[in-house]
Amino acid sequence: MGLISIGGLGSGLDVTSIIDALVTAERTPKQNSLDRFEADVSVTLTGLGSLSSSLDELRGAALDLSLASNFEKRRVSLSDSSFFSATASSSASPASYQIEVKQLAKGSEDQSKIFAGGNTTTFGDGTLTFTVGVETFDVSVLATDTLETIRNNINEAAGNNFVTVNLLSNITDGTDEGSVLSFNSSTTGIGNDLAVSYTGDATLADLSTGLTQTSAASNATIAIDGFEASSTTNAFNDVIDGVTLNVAKINDSGTTETLTVSLDTANTKSLITSFVDTYNGFVELTKQLGSADENAPGLLLGDYTLRQVSSQIRNLFSSTVESASGSFNSLTALGITSTQEGLLEIDDEQLTEAIDTDFEKLDGLFAGDEGFATRLRDLVDNYTSSSGIIATRETSLNEQLSQIADDRISLDLRIEKLQFRLTNQFAAMDAIVAQFNSTQSYIAQQFENLPGFGGNDS
Repeated sequence: MGLISIGGLGSGLDVTSIIDALVTAERTPKQNSLDRFEADVSVTLTGLGSLSSSLDELRGAALDLSLASNFEKRRVSLSDSSFFSATASSSASPASYQIEVKQLAKGSEDQSKIFAGGNTTTFGDGTLTFTVGVETFDVSVLATDTLETIRNNINEAAGNNFVTVNLLSNITDGTDEGSVLSFNSSTTGIGNDLAVSYTGDATLADLSTGLTQTSAASNATIAIDGFEASSTTNAFNDVIDGVTLNVAKINDSGTTETLTVSLDTANTKSLITSFVDTYNGFVELTKQLGSADENAPGLLLGDYTLRQVSSQIRNLFSSTVESASGSFNSLTALGITSTQEGLLEIDDEQLTEAIDTDFEKLDGLFAGDEGFATRLRDLVDNYTSSSGIIATRETSLNEQLSQIADDRISLDLRIEKLQFRLTNQFAAMDAIVAQFNSTQSYIAQQFENLPGFGGNDS
């Protein structure tokens, strides 16, 4: 009579494989479900991130066009920029001017006498005081200081931002030979001459009150359309309204350069072109995100947010601006139309003509509370702001990912408990089978020892 064979040590079964199969059967459906859910959430998050980035770029382009100041910029052109430069604010009127630079603003220049002792000449103890207008600073002089040391101390003095001292050596005036200090003030304008005084040893007069002025401070002078104007500096900011001139070189007497102030139509055209290009990039991206191609499905295929924002922006671009001037209330007035693919295209000739002839109407079309760019900017903010639709969805999706991570931990714990329980149950079963087999063997032996069983007749 054979033993009952069930598994393990007592039964003969591969208990480990049986438990692994049961655990796998329990884990796999739930794990596959979590994997699919996590993949779907991650794909959606990636798609929303791409959509948000594209919307931010579109908002940036719209912001430039929503600012009225960008339609008030002025362009400056010069017949020769070596004589002066110029900038113009929005208050400058378009016009041309003939300008002659007659004199540049200068600071005063002073020189010391020739010191026969050269660079090593010394003076007595005292203090030199340098003054231009309301600015002043002091330099202490020691009896051991050489001419070179004094020069360095003046240039490096605290508070000195208006005078530079140079040391000239081996100088002769035909009689004397030695070194000279030259004092150059950077403060320009009539009446702003450098003044140097001293206290202490009388020899310091040679570096202060005894200086010879070689050039007085002077104003810059220009002629604009025949009228003269002057400035204490080389900048003129109150001659032409809204225009600042910075003179750099004197014209030959009687010759002029042309300054032209005009509307900055080139900048405006560039902003509009950039805006259209950015919008077309947005459209191409939304097509990819919503693609139904089986071989390359979009990350946001069938997504409501993608459909909603795309539809709202298309509707906005096909609408009109009621507050805009006359017929200049739609993008078509600029030669901007939509193609069958949903992209915008520009008729360059029509856009140029519209900007050149109706420039003052552009801010009403794009800027202002009802302008295209302003409305688009506000629409995008509803999606991409910190409390917008996309941000809210991203928060929810990230919470779902966190919950998935928690569910994986819970699944691992449940499977661990299941494996422990099955292991114990199979161990108990195996022990029972082993005991049963042992009892069966004992009974079989007893039967075999009885007369007439197992061939034992004695």
